[in-house]
Amino acid sequence: MNNIESRMNLSIYHLIQFPRTYFPGNGLTRYPAILALHGHGGSERDLIGLAPDLPENLLWVSGRGPVVFAPGAYDWYPVTQFGRPDPNLLEQALGKIDQFIGELLENYPIDPKKVFLMGFSQGSMISMSFLLTRPDRIAGVVAQSGYVPMQSNLAINLAGIKGKPVVMTHGFEDASMPLDWSQQSRDYLLNHGLDVEYHNFHMGHTITAESLAAVRKWLEKQLANE
Repeated sequence: MNNIESRMNLSIYHLIQFPRTYFPGNGLTRYPAILALHGHGGSERDLIGLAPDLPENLLWVSGRGPVVFAPGAYDWYPVTQFGRPDPNLLEQALGKIDQFIGELLENYPIDPKKVFLMGFSQGSMISMSFLLTRPDRIAGVVAQSGYVPMQSNLAINLAGIKGKPVVMTHGFEDASMPLDWSQQSRDYLLNHGLDVEYHNFHMGHTITAESLAAVRKWLEKQLANE
């Protein structure tokens, strides 16, 4: 793959990595894309390093949450209560990501039908919330060690979410995000008609080679189906 570049040209500061086959002079090719959303107190550098372990020819964008939690640490919305995002603050965060996706499509060679959100922890919660409320904007979600904020009054697009693909990974030994939150979120998505692939692994609040292998297989299947 090409080198990672930092960009400040859009509404969210981000890193971008173009596919190895990318050539700036070719204005016709559009690539499937990953928009990576880090966890609580993370940064744009947290997830883009996963690129070599996942399918090639993806355009990667890794955003920085707009809320400063601490020096060098960011959030996607101000955290007021663990596990129960304030509905208004959550909706504001989703709106910013929606705007950012529009900017990405205008400025980079991205196939609008092949945009996947990949989150970890808070980023997974944001990703699944985005899919539930704006399913037409993305192709699917990779949700690692996250949950659906079912008590945050999400305006779910019931018709649009049917059949939308999600892969969830969560550690049996996750001491930061309760396992039952993940399992309840899985059941919630299934009950709403989403196509959910769910995996538990013997790991903590993290990403491992084993969990990444499951994500890679899922992504390969999604890309082959497009």
